[in-house]
Amino acid sequence: MPLTPQDKPPPPVITLDQAGIGSLALALKQRSADPTTRTALAIAGIPGGGKSTLAQAIAGQLNRAEPGSAMVYPMDGFHLPSERLAELGLSDRKGAPQTFDTQGYIKLLTQLRDAKRTVSIPVYDRGIEEAVFTGKPEHTADHRTRFVITEGNYLLLESMPWNAIGPLADLTVFLDTPVEQAHRWIIERHIRHGRTPEAAEHWYQTNDRLNTEHTLTHSLHADRVARWP
Repeated sequence: MPLTPQDKPPPPVITLDQAGIGSLALALKQRSADPTTRTALAIAGIPGGGKSTLAQAIAGQLNRAEPGSAMVYPMDGFHLPSERLAELGLSDRKGAPQTFDTQGYIKLLTQLRDAKRTVSIPVYDRGIEEAVFTGKPEHTADHRTRFVITEGNYLLLESMPWNAIGPLADLTVFLDTPVEQAHRWIIERHIRHGRTPEAAEHWYQTNDRLNTEHTLTHSLHADRVARWP
């Protein structure tokens, strides 16, 4: 669970069935007032918790109602290159907060908020384990784009510069996935992308688990908490 200051009521909890996902899409629409600014939703949560699945589901609802109106902006597009991680001695901690170009992510999110700008975003290619610019329409915000749904483990971290992200979003959500479930999902994902079960579990225990604990311990409260049914 994200941290909640004692002087604030706990955030509403949403079950992510069809109605729950629809309620998040509606909440985002209700915050869309200024036509010169794209409306942004930030989804945070632990590794393997289903953040990209949720982001795509909300974008899908918005795009069915208004084609081309929503795009997904993953934090994973700002992994530092493997060569740079090797220089920093961080190759075995890829995915930790210090292995992202946080300033680059924030700069591009700021540009995406400007509805007059056409902006292409980087995405993470798990086949080559590097961020790339595809140039595809789904990775480009243009004149039709009204909603930006961004997701990543650390979007609600209390430390600088991560804590600049929340104020850039019109709505924030913490995806509260049970650690055991996220563990299973992330192991399955590692295996799909070529790791042996043993290597996948080793990477989880030496890297993903540490990132999970950091996210749970150091995330600020969100406007909503979401849980898979």
